[in-house]
Amino acid sequence: MNILSHSRQRVAPTVAAALCAIGLLAQAFLPQPAWAADPVQVSRYDDADAYLPTAERKNRDGVRLFLRQQEGEQLFKVMTPRNVSVDVVARIPEGADIGVVLLLGGTSVLSIVNDRLDRSFSFQPRSRDYWWANKMATFLVDAPSDRLGKDGIQDPWWRSGPEHAADLQAVLDAIGQRFPGPLVIQGHSNGAVSLANVASLKAPQVKAYVFSGPAHYKAGTRILTEVDYRVPVLVFQHRKDACSASDSGQTEGFLQSLKSDTRQIVWMEGGSAPISGNCGPFAPHSFFGIEKQTIDRMATEIRKFVH
Repeated sequence: MNILSHSRQRVAPTVAAALCAIGLLAQAFLPQPAWAADPVQVSRYDDADAYLPTAERKNRDGVRLFLRQQEGEQLFKVMTPRNVSVDVVARIPEGADIGVVLLLGGTSVLSIVNDRLDRSFSFQPRSRDYWWANKMATFLVDAPSDRLGKDGIQDPWWRSGPEHAADLQAVLDAIGQRFPGPLVIQGHSNGAVSLANVASLKAPQVKAYVFSGPAHYKAGTRILTEVDYRVPVLVFQHRKDACSASDSGQTEGFLQSLKSDTRQIVWMEGGSAPISGNCGPFAPHSFFGIEKQTIDRMATEIRKFVH
């Protein structure tokens, strides 16, 4: 037997193992993508049990207070560059030619149980099926996984900032992979600031912005009047909105402050007697009792600008 050949056979596995170890060590020092680690996650605060029983007792008109995840809806998770995930509850009905991205007010923390939308009782979650009847897809956006606590993303300074912008861009990209049509951004109450942050991204697929009860009359909301919207802007306001951050008496001034060549107020009236505070989900601020009429009117106005 050739002794040299026999030595090479013994050494080869040892050399291979050493090279492999060196490769693994080098890989450990390479920059890792943001999604390499598990996303940052905090416990979800769900206030449905604390809030809904009282509202249900007061709900003499039998107005729908929430709408759980429906047939045809899917929840998908979006990873963002911040190593957090954002849940999006989506439905694209047959024949839908416009997608509506719903940016929530309040804390923006949805009621989600076992990866399914449960009892989110604010204006947009409880009204999303009215969009489907108008042949529009809906994309309901949750707070990011690192801000699912009691305060959520109600801080307008954070909503105005770069972390939220990064999350929103990732959400828009993920929606674009699922729906190729034009998008409309609909921001309610505190969601107005999130809407303005989307406008700062200048996303080409966004063709209109729709505010409803925009929370503009408080500190931290300067982005609303600083950003260039570039596309038509609609402001939906209830004439009896008495929320201190979106009082109807301030709406005309808010509209005039917006940087858009096409801007319009749509006034809504009527509804049921409020069973929450002025800024709450069951008051004129959130179109309580006229949800369907409000969404139908939104869809009609949107189609005047988006084709």
